[in-house]
Amino acid sequence: MLMENKIESRGGMRTRNLINTIRHLVIPLIMLIPCVAFAQQRQPITNMTSEELLKFYKTLPFTNILPLPDGPVEINGKVKDVTIGFSQTGFNHPWRVSMLQSLQAEAARHPNIHLIVTDGHVDIAKQSNDVRDLQARGVDAIIMSPVESAGLVPAARAVMQDKLPLIVLDRDVPTEKTLFIGQNNVTMAEQVAKRAAEELHGQGNVVVITGLKGSSGAVDRNKGMENVFKDYPGIKVLVRGDGQWIREPAEKLMEDWLTAFPKIDAVFAHAEESSWGAELAIARANRCKDGIKHYTFDGSNAGFKSVKAGTFQADGNYTPFIGDIGLRAVIYILTGKTIPGEEKYENPGNELKLPDSPIVVPENADQWIGKGWGDFAPPPDPCR
Repeated sequence: MLMENKIESRGGMRTRNLINTIRHLVIPLIMLIPCVAFAQQRQPITNMTSEELLKFYKTLPFTNILPLPDGPVEINGKVKDVTIGFSQTGFNHPWRVSMLQSLQAEAARHPNIHLIVTDGHVDIAKQSNDVRDLQARGVDAIIMSPVESAGLVPAARAVMQDKLPLIVLDRDVPTEKTLFIGQNNVTMAEQVAKRAAEELHGQGNVVVITGLKGSSGAVDRNKGMENVFKDYPGIKVLVRGDGQWIREPAEKLMEDWLTAFPKIDAVFAHAEESSWGAELAIARANRCKDGIKHYTFDGSNAGFKSVKAGTFQADGNYTPFIGDIGLRAVIYILTGKTIPGEEKYENPGNELKLPDSPIVVPENADQWIGKGWGDFAPPPDPCR
């Protein structure tokens, strides 16, 4: 009987050891499954996984500004979930999607940071409602890239009255905010306009396709152009029109101007998409032989390829990859860190100036292709 008990004990011990072994193997596997699932979960709009975003993060141009280590964010010594609202102008343009990519890439580095993303559909009323909805959902801070400067003032004021950090990206609002982050559209436009003036030898007729009327980017790019052209009395701006940053309105404007003006020497467009639209209108009007030059902005890889091909003469290198800086600024503020480099400026609130990138011209296009945003190909040049 004693021997039988010993055998049973040994058998039971072997069974328990086997169960423990299985438990040690299976439980970590069960815990791993949601982690793997999270890494493979695709983010809204960009459709990128966390794994892809972390790889993409390493390519961003300004990760040295407001640097942060990977890992969860501690606030007052505790790790807790933090929800950040992002109100985007709209996702009708790949530049806007690229800004979100950089924001999501930063969020992927911090597992307790959660984003709520809204699409303003390029409509002031819709974006204003989006911001108020984010407040109602109890976010800890709001990052906003406004469709139009003055139109989003009431929404910005509401955020500040709610005592939430408000980070404004790319386009400014002329009211109080915690921080505005963006490159300088005025100095960038001055670079592009100077190149145009030199290549036109200080003489010529120019048509201007602006960005969305009333947006700070359009206002500042126009200002930078005027700062340069005022020193060249031989350069005449024939007309300006609102291209809304996209192709179709620019194409229609250019069609009308080609009919109205027998001699156009250059198009100064605030967006690559507008320049491509203008070039299409030139080809349809059989005016390719006129040799109309194109000076533009936006900094996409496709735009840089168009510079190399000779479709564009210069491309203002204005990056959308600033969403990550916006999120790091929020984290700095929520964790009580000071933001190095922030300063008072002409609008209410503080500004963090980002460095200008060199404009892309035929001489340096090869160096910049692959460093811009977007992986789409430029449209075929209809004049070649």
